[in-house]
Amino acid sequence: MAIIKDQLIEHIENKLPDSLKTHIYRSCEVGRKLCGIHSVDTEKVEIALLGHDLYRGYSDNEMLNVAEEKEIEISYVEKASPLLLHGVLASITMQEQYKVSDKQIIESIKYHTSGMEEMDEVFMTVFLADKLDPKKIEKNSQLEPINQTAQYSLSDATLMYLNMKISSIIDSGHLVHPDSLDARNSLLLKTRI
Repeated sequence: MAIIKDQLIEHIENKLPDSLKTHIYRSCEVGRKLCGIHSVDTEKVEIALLGHDLYRGYSDNEMLNVAEEKEIEISYVEKASPLLLHGVLASITMQEQYKVSDKQIIESIKYHTSGMEEMDEVFMTVFLADKLDPKKIEKNSQLEPINQTAQYSLSDATLMYLNMKISSIIDSGHLVHPDSLDARNSLLLKTRI
């Protein structure tokens, strides 16, 4: 996996804008800290975080075009908000170009924007590390309680984030990705048991 990390860092350094580079590296730092607290596989989390935003800098049209080229089925929600495709596209690149086959890494990348129904600790660590980038917390004070909760419960913090994000999306009149609803409902059922 060290070779893959080196290749990803080279890609990030040579092909991504500075703002995205620094976000990815900050997310990796948050991910490493969460892994230490919760005894999660640091290598898997780091690979997923290095690869999660490979397509984040693409325009909506570019993402739609790449998705069509790769014959990805595009949902009506993704057509309305093509940014949601960047994780899907990155997960395919990780498999095709970087030969990553680990299911936890691939799913963590593919669904890092929306969440998914069955999220394990690797997934939740990647999901939260992306959302809890310190610069994002500076811009959105609602993330601080989620950051504090993440120090003792990945599930509770992920559920808090999904509740906040889904409410925000609904309030703004936008479409909610069905995977986000599945992720939230699945976590809610688990935490109530």
